[in-house]
Amino acid sequence: MKIELKILGTPQPKQSARFRVQKFGNKSFVKSYQKKEVVDNERNFAFDAKSQLPEDFKPFVGPISVKAIFIFPPLKSFTKSKLNILASGGVIFKDTKPDLQDNLMKGVIDSLEGIVFNNDSQIVEVKSRKIYGTVPRVELVFEELKSANE
Repeated sequence: MKIELKILGTPQPKQSARFRVQKFGNKSFVKSYQKKEVVDNERNFAFDAKSQLPEDFKPFVGPISVKAIFIFPPLKSFTKSKLNILASGGVIFKDTKPDLQDNLMKGVIDSLEGIVFNNDSQIVEVKSRKIYGTVPRVELVFEELKSANE
């Protein structure tokens, strides 16, 4: 089985958790938290993904592969020739921040856990890229994999 999702909007990285010291009586604890914008982005991403799934879809339970393309809007500094490359379907790679695996993939995978798959440990194969394009979005393909003995 294969599921394809297209989430419109500029891809957003997931930032590392923040930490603060919280006092409870005479004891202090270190508490981790995520910024509101990170939590909201994950919630919105999950909502958009759910709306594209078939009504009877059940999360994958076995090994899966993920193909992800993160498409960012062109920079204001792009020349007309670069914009023409994008308009004609050409590829210009984004080799600047955010990090592909640490930040972009982490946010996507965390937001879809329990929706497209039960646990992120099921992901056994990943192919991903960051590029510029005329329509910012994230394109995802999740595919169920069968072992050789099945």
